[in-house]
Amino acid sequence: MKINPNVPGVQHQINQQNVKKAEQEVKPDQKVQKEVEYIPSSNADKKVTYDNPGVKKPDQNVIAELKRASDERFSSLKRMVEEMLARQGMTFRDVEAGKTVEVDETTRSEAQAAVADGGEFSAEAVSDRIVEFAKAISGEDKGKMNLLIGAIDEGFAKAKEILGGTLPDISQRTYDLIMEKLDAWKNEE
Repeated sequence: MKINPNVPGVQHQINQQNVKKAEQEVKPDQKVQKEVEYIPSSNADKKVTYDNPGVKKPDQNVIAELKRASDERFSSLKRMVEEMLARQGMTFRDVEAGKTVEVDETTRSEAQAAVADGGEFSAEAVSDRIVEFAKAISGEDKGKMNLLIGAIDEGFAKAKEILGGTLPDISQRTYDLIMEKLDAWKNEE
C-alpha cells in the first residue's frame, strides 16, 4: 500500500510509524526519545465552498429605498382616498360595508395628475420602479430574466383577476414598458 503524505493526518501517521521502527532497531539498554510533530494539512485553510464572482447578491440598500418610497406613495394615495371619503362623511369601513362612493372633482383631478405622464403613478414611473426592483432583487443577474418575467407576469395576472378579467389601459401600457425595459437591459453589454 502506497501512502500519500499530502493527505491530512497521514504525515502524523508516518511520523508514528518512523518512531515504532526506530524503537525496534534500538538495543534494549538504549532509550528512545519519542517526538511527535503536528504538521497541519496544506488544505486546512481552503474553503470547501466556492463563490461565483460573476453573480452579485441582491442590493438590499436599493430594495430598502424602493420599499420606503413605495410605502410613501401608498400612504399618499390612501390619504387622498381618506380625504375624499371624509368630504362625503364616510370612512373605509363604509366602503367595506358596500356604501356607494362618489368620486369628487378634487380627487378625480389629483388621481388624473398622478397617472398622467410625469405623475408618480404614470406608466413610465411605475415601470421604472418595477424594473429597478427586478434588477436589485436579482443582483443584476440577467440569467434570472425568465424568473423575473414570470414573477411580473404572475403579478399582472393576479391584478387582472382582481379587476374582473381585464386591466385598465394604463396597466397594460405599464406592462409593455416593463417588458421593453427588461429586454433593453437583457441586451445591454
